[in-house]
Amino acid sequence: MRRLCTASIALLFSAGVASTAPFEEVTVGVPVASITDAEEWYLALFGAEVEVLRPVPGVVEFKVTPETWYQIFETDDPQPSGAVVRFLVDDMAASQAKWADAGIDTGEAIQIPDVVTYSEFTDPDGNALGLYDLP
Repeated sequence: MRRLCTASIALLFSAGVASTAPFEEVTVGVPVASITDAEEWYLALFGAEVEVLRPVPGVVEFKVTPETWYQIFETDDPQPSGAVVRFLVDDMAASQAKWADAGIDTGEAIQIPDVVTYSEFTDPDGNALGLYDLP
């Protein structure tokens, strides 16, 4: 019996069924007034190379990391949630310059020496976003 239990546990781990993470993927959804305008703005933020899905009318999803989708959905009365979605960048100054060239103001870069450099801004619908760069 003991060998069977040990073998079963080993099989679960090798099959990838047992994991310390409770989820395989995350989707963050935010409301927008115009799906067309918001998709254009977010494409400028995420870049043309980002994977995009349009599962149903009024919903657009962007694959921003291998396990994270950023979803926008059209609603008649968009109310920002109060949550802040922050994105890690390799180089704050270069990233902010790139987005400034695309017409996106990503806010002032604030540096906490040896800890983090970050900025905060909103999309056109008031959804809070941020960038951060680690030393």
